[in-house]
Amino acid sequence: MLRLYYIPGACSIAPHIALEESGADFETVAIDFAAGDHRKPEFLKLNPKAFVAVLVTDRGAISENAAILSYVAQAYPEAKLAPTDPFEFAQMQAFNIFLASAVHVTYRHLSRPTLFCDGEEGARLLAAKVPEMVHRYFGLIEDQLSDGREWIHGDKYTVSDPYLFIYTSYLQRGDRGDADRFPLARAHRERVLARPAVQRVIEREGKGDPAKPRQMIVADWDAGQTPADGAVAASAPMSEC
Repeated sequence: MLRLYYIPGACSIAPHIALEESGADFETVAIDFAAGDHRKPEFLKLNPKAFVAVLVTDRGAISENAAILSYVAQAYPEAKLAPTDPFEFAQMQAFNIFLASAVHVTYRHLSRPTLFCDGEEGARLLAAKVPEMVHRYFGLIEDQLSDGREWIHGDKYTVSDPYLFIYTSYLQRGDRGDADRFPLARAHRERVLARPAVQRVIEREGKGDPAKPRQMIVADWDAGQTPADGAVAASAPMSEC
């Protein structure tokens, strides 16, 4: 049986949703970031990078959301969560990698500044740049949705849709840009949110709609620090990614 390790409400909700949509037989293990579960030896054996999500298969562990999403789509083709045409599949992969390497990394400038700089001044400067970059990236996403398509790649729902869903949800929290600039992305988020599989996953994770702001304790992830080590609570709502 597949086993997904995730942090409730984090970006790992995307593969969680994909598994739920796929009809796969899987179980979940919630990682408690505040308790430092991501730094425990048993988790580091699965992913030495100490990040979620991690999907354990009968052939070993897979890390990185984009890779897990691709695996789920290909392992359960009957769910039709990815195109079968090679070019269209590559386009889906390009979008997912864009979310992982551009949008997600920009969000981390706000939620994990110690991955990129030291000191409060550095963190302040990183945070000040986030809205500019988020607006640029979501402008591209808005353009892709501007032809009236229902899902990000057209009329067919794919694993890219729950992946975009979590980042649009975080944008609506108000701490990293103006979500009102992107009505098409917001409408897309609502369509994903309305899907029964998405509702089941949100209920299972127990954090509610990920667009709702909530406080988070920020730790020095790169140095292995956890809140229990004395990390300082964030003064603004942060994502768990």
